[in-house]
Amino acid sequence: MAGKGGTRPGAGRKTNKVKALAAGFVAEFFDLPTQEKLWKSMLKSEDERIKLDAAKYLSDRLYGKAAQSMKVEGDMALEVSVKRVVTDL
Repeated sequence: MAGKGGTRPGAGRKTNKVKALAAGFVAEFFDLPTQEKLWKSMLKSEDERIKLDAAKYLSDRLYGKAAQSMKVEGDMALEVSVKRVVTDL
C-alpha cells in the first residue's frame, strides 16, 4: 500500500475564506429580483410537481412547517406555547 497517504491538493475541510467567497457569489447571483423571477417561473411551470414543490416550500418559509402529531400516554402536564411571526413579502 505504498503511496496511499499523505497530503493531497484540495483535500480536507475548506477554510472560512472559501465559504465566505462562495456565499458572496451566491448572494450576488440570487438577488431579490432574480429570486422573484425564479419563483414565479416555478409556480407557473407546466410540470405539476414543480409547481407543488415550489408552493410547499414557499408556504413553509412563510408560515412555518405544519405541526406533527404526537401520542402522549400517562399522567403528565403539557404546556404549549406558539409564537408566529409573519412578515409581508
